[in-house]
Amino acid sequence: MKDSSIAWIGAIPNEWSIQRVKHAFTRKNEKAMQEDPVILSLARSGVKIRDISTNEGQVAESYFNYNPVDVDDLLLNPMDLYSGANCSISKVTGVISPAYINLKSKEGINPAFYDYYFKVQYWMMAFFAHGKGVSFENRWTLNAETIMNYPIVSLPYNEQCRIADFLDAKCAKIDSIVEKQQQVIEKLIAYKQSVITETVTKGLNPDVPMKDSGVEWIGLMPASWKVAKLGSLFSFIGGYAYNSDVYVSESNNQVLRIGNVKNGQLLLDANPVYINDETAKQTEKFKMSPGCILFTMTGTKGKRDYFFTHLLDEKDCAELNLYLNQRVGCLLPTDGICTGYYNYLLKDNHILDSIFLYETGTANQGNLGIESIRRTKLQLPPYKEQCAIYEYLNKKCRTIESAVAKKQNILDKLTEYKKALIYEAVTGKLEV
Repeated sequence: MKDSSIAWIGAIPNEWSIQRVKHAFTRKNEKAMQEDPVILSLARSGVKIRDISTNEGQVAESYFNYNPVDVDDLLLNPMDLYSGANCSISKVTGVISPAYINLKSKEGINPAFYDYYFKVQYWMMAFFAHGKGVSFENRWTLNAETIMNYPIVSLPYNEQCRIADFLDAKCAKIDSIVEKQQQVIEKLIAYKQSVITETVTKGLNPDVPMKDSGVEWIGLMPASWKVAKLGSLFSFIGGYAYNSDVYVSESNNQVLRIGNVKNGQLLLDANPVYINDETAKQTEKFKMSPGCILFTMTGTKGKRDYFFTHLLDEKDCAELNLYLNQRVGCLLPTDGICTGYYNYLLKDNHILDSIFLYETGTANQGNLGIESIRRTKLQLPPYKEQCAIYEYLNKKCRTIESAVAKKQNILDKLTEYKKALIYEAVTGKLEV
């Protein structure tokens, strides 16, 4: 082995050398000029044919300027390097946006080997180190000239093929195991939701007498239960419209925004913003306490990526004072209400269906008003039964979540192993 003099490549076999992308590939940059082309996209899972008839994603006015793609062309995404752009070999013919870099291999070059090599550059943030842009999160981009002069390893063609074939076989086995583990995780998540739905709508006793609730989306419910409007069970606090001018870089007072609230999670590290003690004192009425249910009121219209609920507990408030921003609401229970039970119930799809009937907003932004939320009818079990259901679901869900976490840990280790395997192989540190 010898030093490659490239930090992220490290040592390479003595017989290998370093060259530039332009020595191994030609950049295809012509215009397709086709009337009805096959439109391609570069996804994490590979090069895909786009169905533009759905009008999903960005739709161009014309595809005449798109770049023609042939089988075995190597496509690189030079954009969004911070968020994990990727590359892939095309197995289909079509056209793709000129924003992507399209590389055609020269004689003696196996694009499959270099597809693996370039994936390592994305994973290790080596491409990122050469990018430019307004900010890391906003289109941090690698320009074409930099890519064509980017260092790559040079090795005999037959060795490229042997390594690529080895990685194809190994990665296929790893991917198969990952897929099976992912299927188990999905089944566990679906099972958890079915347990929650069954329990919050029918109670803990499967033999209890049932009655018609008189509400379409509730249907049958235990005979001892009642129906009530959400507004009679909870009082509501709306968030305050904090101006960004009052935000400070650091304090013990964090403002809870839409991105901080997910179902069952409080993501305090998701783009956190803070206010000073003076502003906090002026907006004391919007300070949150354990025992309330947070929910988001704005998202993408038609996609239900909001009205996420989270039951605020002691550990959420242990280190920070939390203040409610606009379009994040808070439900405070009245007497005889177990917030934990209703935090589970408000995740039931039938209840969500009834709430989202009143969604308003523009073509892209969806909103829910507090009045439509307040008038939503839902189940009202006796208080002791609410508490018993809540305690049962907490225990049951913890067991399922523990199983999911173990499977996820396996997935994480497999992913790291796969990345390490590819790195070792494409830099010659692993003999294959």
